[in-house]
Amino acid sequence: MTGRAKVTLRIEVEIEKCREESQWTKVIELAEQLKEKSPEFEYLAQFLIGEGRLENYLEEWQPVDANVNKAKLNLMEARRNLQIASDDKGRKAGVALDAHLLLGKLYYACGQYDQGLNSYKLAELHTLTEKKLPLRSLKIVAESFAIKGLCLQKDTTSTSKFKKAEREQEILK
Repeated sequence: MTGRAKVTLRIEVEIEKCREESQWTKVIELAEQLKEKSPEFEYLAQFLIGEGRLENYLEEWQPVDANVNKAKLNLMEARRNLQIASDDKGRKAGVALDAHLLLGKLYYACGQYDQGLNSYKLAELHTLTEKKLPLRSLKIVAESFAIKGLCLQKDTTSTSKFKKAEREQEILK
């Protein structure tokens, strides 16, 4: 194993540890190092930086209506990072699914419930199958189902009786 590969592996292991312990500032620092030392991990680094920024923000500011405008301003960079990670190259890097799920969470915090629902649709949340996942990934999936339900409750863009009934059925699923 080359010296560069050892350093990259060490950083990846440390990142996973910090993610599980919710040490988001450290995750961001390590992701920046990973991106610098191994440019092929650009999309993973973008995902991790976006995740860290989002989670840091949410630790300080709850996703409630009173904080929506603050979230829209303070989460712009996190949104950009996660959007980069959710494209085709992010899919090839294996981070697009989690990026879409975290974008749903970000949009909820910003009061953009329809966009949050769209992120969950793009992630195909309703089709996820049971498989062994790291603890952090399980938490992201569980939060996504809960936040999707909250988005469905808050999104009142549909006014027809049929759409409302359809939405109520979706909430119950």
